[in-house]
Amino acid sequence: MMRPRLLASLAVAAVALLSPAGCVILGTDAAARTDITNPPPGGADFKPVGLFLVHRCGSLDCHGQVGRNLRIYGDFGLRLDPKGVPSGGLTTPAELDADYQAVVSLEPELMNEVVASGGMNPASLTFYRKPTAIEHHKGGQVIQLGDDQDTCILSWLASSVDKTACANAVDPTKYP
Repeated sequence: MMRPRLLASLAVAAVALLSPAGCVILGTDAAARTDITNPPPGGADFKPVGLFLVHRCGSLDCHGQVGRNLRIYGDFGLRLDPKGVPSGGLTTPAELDADYQAVVSLEPELMNEVVASGGMNPASLTFYRKPTAIEHHKGGQVIQLGDDQDTCILSWLASSVDKTACANAVDPTKYP
């Protein structure tokens, strides 16, 4: 016979798994799940930003792996297609879409505030604090304040992507 404590624990676990709060809704848009009301530019406007993220953050030893809470898909690491391999072709539009969803869904409420304010207070976002070394980042400081990479991210958060800065940010002679 089971002990009362074990039965109580099993009952609590069953309720948690079966209640709406314990369920995960699959197949819904990430923006809808996270209530992103002021998203930064996506699609073609995100492409130069996304390619910068793939270049600087998407390697297998960084955010281009499954074990990260911010996953970056692309040609240098994790591929969206299960049959895809790193360096097995260019980053796909579907991978850039997944990267966009990963970034905007990381802290959706804060993302809403930053974008709605025209990019003010980007340091409220972990996505910005870590690579700029405002907060500890396992990969160290990736972005220097004021450089092309910083300008690329800040312009995206202000909904006015600086495509020149983003193009410079993926130049391997400047940012290996």
